[in-house]
Amino acid sequence: MKRLFFPGTFCVGNDILKDFVQYTSCYGNKFVFIGDEISLGVSRQQLAGSFQDRSCTCDFITSGKLACRSEISRIQSLPQVQDADVICAVGGGGCMDIARTIANTLKKALVMVPTTASSDAPCTFVALCYSEDGSEIISDAIYHKCPDMVMVDSKIIAEAPPRLLAAGMGDAMATIYEGSTNYANPKGIGITQTAMAMCRLCKDIIVKDGMAAYRAVECKSVTTQLENVIEANCFLSGIGGLNSGCAAAHGIGDYLCKLPGGHGFLHGERVYIGLMIQMVLEQYPVEEIIKLMQFGRAAGLPVCIGDMGVENIKETAEFLAQGLQGDHFMVNLNCDYSEYILAGSIVYAQHLADHLADN
Repeated sequence: MKRLFFPGTFCVGNDILKDFVQYTSCYGNKFVFIGDEISLGVSRQQLAGSFQDRSCTCDFITSGKLACRSEISRIQSLPQVQDADVICAVGGGGCMDIARTIANTLKKALVMVPTTASSDAPCTFVALCYSEDGSEIISDAIYHKCPDMVMVDSKIIAEAPPRLLAAGMGDAMATIYEGSTNYANPKGIGITQTAMAMCRLCKDIIVKDGMAAYRAVECKSVTTQLENVIEANCFLSGIGGLNSGCAAAHGIGDYLCKLPGGHGFLHGERVYIGLMIQMVLEQYPVEEIIKLMQFGRAAGLPVCIGDMGVENIKETAEFLAQGLQGDHFMVNLNCDYSEYILAGSIVYAQHLADHLADN
């Protein structure tokens, strides 16, 4: 069987949050917004203002950035959360995991309000739960229901650090390569033509508009190219990936957290390094790998483990290769990723990155 998962509605626009209730009142009358202090700080005035002269009510709850069991339980137990009709996440992946878990547990409507375009978390139905110190993922709940609405204010995205947009592009660029891997896997999930078309469009937008969007964020300006990339990062990457699956880019990217300082890199930054290694494993043309490395460097993305501060490349490559054997994303590959092949591919990707100036 082939299936497609989508959020109920996806909206993107400049100052769109001032009309929040106009678009979401169909889901209920009592709203709770969950977000960290910074995210609520850049959005609360517009969100609260949209409730003026309306019969709907809203509460704001400040959360930590880490989706751990204690924080999820604390927020879920609050009376205003229990009584709400609609749970709204404001911020990044952490608060979205918290809100997604609570909304699905309590059977509430769910609205996502991302304040960065750093990943495809807004559209997915997977909620991660971390250890109390954030050092590891202890569970990933799959709810098989995407959010009812995703609303992205492009003005807020434009005013966020450019690094966050770049990380989102890194995550999104992997979508077509991982989707193609899974599509070719005879033992994989049934992937629709629609899903693959979305994966391809995601890459096309980033290649065409990615650097222009990055420059727009550098000067805190909303442009057509920026809104196109927001669509790619937050929607096409999320829905394309959700309906086509992950492979080595995410497997390697997640495992890079095991390295010293790994948690200091954003999800999309680590995935982009993983993508370069996956492309080596799958024998993509060197010219194509170099082109994506050049794009990454231009956008400030790391493209090899050396960019994470790793000095002993071969020893680290062997450590990663050993730990990634049997990884739940790596097994989707249709090529050899045995220890010596994977270690060699990591070293080779480093070599290409070290010699970018020669190309």
